Amino acid sequence: MEGPSLVLGIDSSTQGTTAVLIDRVSLARVGEAKVRYRDDPRLSGFGLMAGEPLLAPREEGEADQPVLLFLAALDAVLADLPRESLSRVGAIAVSAQQHGQVWLGQDAPASCRGLGLEGSGLAGAPGLAGRFAPALATERSPIWMSANTAREAQELRDAAGGEAAMTALSGSDSPLRFSGAVMRHRALSEPGSYASCARIHLISSFLASVLSGRAEAPIDWGNGAGMSLMDWKERRWSGLLVAAAARGLPGGTEGLLARLPALAHPLAAVGGVARYFTERYGLPAEALVLAGSGDNPQSKVLAPGDLLSLGTSFVLMAEGSRPIKGANAMYDGLGRPFLFGCRTNGSLTWEAVRRGHGLGADDFAACEAALASIPAGSILRVLQRERESFPESPAVDYGRQEDFAADYAGAVDSALGLLWLGSRGFASGPALGEMAVTGGAAASEGTLRRIAAIWDRPVARIGEAGAAAGAAVAAAVALVPEGEREAYASRAAAAVSGRSLRVEASPPELAAYHKEGGYLSRLARLLEAGFR
Repeated sequence: MEGPSLVLGIDSSTQGTTAVLIDRVSLARVGEAKVRYRDDPRLSGFGLMAGEPLLAPREEGEADQPVLLFLAALDAVLADLPRESLSRVGAIAVSAQQHGQVWLGQDAPASCRGLGLEGSGLAGAPGLAGRFAPALATERSPIWMSANTAREAQELRDAAGGEAAMTALSGSDSPLRFSGAVMRHRALSEPGSYASCARIHLISSFLASVLSGRAEAPIDWGNGAGMSLMDWKERRWSGLLVAAAARGLPGGTEGLLARLPALAHPLAAVGGVARYFTERYGLPAEALVLAGSGDNPQSKVLAPGDLLSLGTSFVLMAEGSRPIKGANAMYDGLGRPFLFGCRTNGSLTWEAVRRGHGLGADDFAACEAALASIPAGSILRVLQRERESFPESPAVDYGRQEDFAADYAGAVDSALGLLWLGSRGFASGPALGEMAVTGGAAASEGTLRRIAAIWDRPVARIGEAGAAAGAAVAAAVALVPEGEREAYASRAAAAVSGRSLRVEASPPELAAYHKEGGYLSRLARLLEAGFR
């Protein structure tokens, strides 16, 4: 295999930024760096709430992060990688938390061009956050946890002709966290910011613009599908949905279209690396920056079958080539279609249970002991700190237990059970075969046992390769001739993901969840009753 030997995947997530270097030939991971917003002193001073990766909300359901934090984290994670390794990179693919958006002003193209100037990356020159501070139409990035958009999501759904028509057109039934509804809500509530906004990027396309020094990086199909504004089948902006999102906004439909980047395949080349990064970190100028994708599509690159990701959000990704009711249709980081369901209330909710009982945020030993001591499906306890869209339900704190073990096991069962209720139409049953599980909680054997029983199928842990590794695999695939990509992608995914522990459902736990009058039926009735 000719050309530079390494590829780089970068994932900008809700809680930090991770970078992974992979050897294109051996497919070994040869370097990794990770920075967490709440732990790294280089990332302090951005106004996050104590113990949370978010800015203080200004209204119920708002979920924002500072745009400049993403840039400071990108600088920090690249600084932590060996310069010698970065000098051997042939391609870079970005992953970023899906649905997050960045509003740029008229100065953004100049800020991007400045990254290509000689001396821009030398010692003493401003970092990325300082360079882009004047280029923002708003310093706040609305992210995937936004839950204040029920009205706007319904407006998009109504414009399409209802639930079924919306799903057929856009791939999804206009979830309230998707960025088209969030964009409309923000534009209506902050008309000044919208008026001064020249470009609405998603976080992934924004970072691809920064890395390449080119302001016009496209939005990939997977992230475009996550906006509720794209015609899923044709992979172009839907005039009908864009018009609905733009109704009453300055410039109307044409004004919004002018603010949206083009749509493209996730492996499309944006350009070479900007001089800032060659001077400061040693990346080769000829290294390709790809369009990249969101964290869910890039994670799916690592699992050709079904994948459950237990991260800040809980995401179930399944095989599927057309939109269906109850699922969201996407494209992965290689441009392949798949289905997914996402719960906002993920790992941070389980962390809140630990903290609420006076334990440390990372006291996982206590969690494993709790799952071992409390029988599966025995505690009906629901904790949703945020309004939920999968399945649609309010924020709730139901059935809290004074004992930590019971409280934690109950919260785990309900989070997984509600995800199952949302996804049972496309991802449950032994006929579907083994399901891969990743994310921090996948390290817990007790959690894997419960997953196997709830979904009634074997599960296998894959390494915490994550979206950054998926992005690196996508970068490597982009450097392979098109006729060889499918075989190479399959081999690379297997090598990088590294399946380990395999767990099958135990008959007693399977019965506890699925028998008549069992846990899942009781949970469904509680959901239907609004958790009352």
